[in-house]
Amino acid sequence: MRRGRVFAHRVALLGAVAAVSACGKSPEARAKEAAATLRSWQATARLVEEEHARGALPREFAAQAARAAEQGRAKAEQQLRQASSP
Repeated sequence: MRRGRVFAHRVALLGAVAAVSACGKSPEARAKEAAATLRSWQATARLVEEEHARGALPREFAAQAARAAEQGRAKAEQQLRQASSP
């Protein structure tokens, strides 16, 4: 359970760093960064699913990582929409 909390804290920190780093950037730069972040979260979700399916990750850790990836993807999608809107 501790490993899951550490992972969740790291995800939250990553989100905060991404939000702060987006300040002062052009809409194009923010959109590009959000798209890269979205691709990264999608890859993370696939990797977690694959590794759990082959038995390399404990069920609870995989579930926590999948939730964190979904939250990260949702946030990146929102950032991409915001950066792409006029």
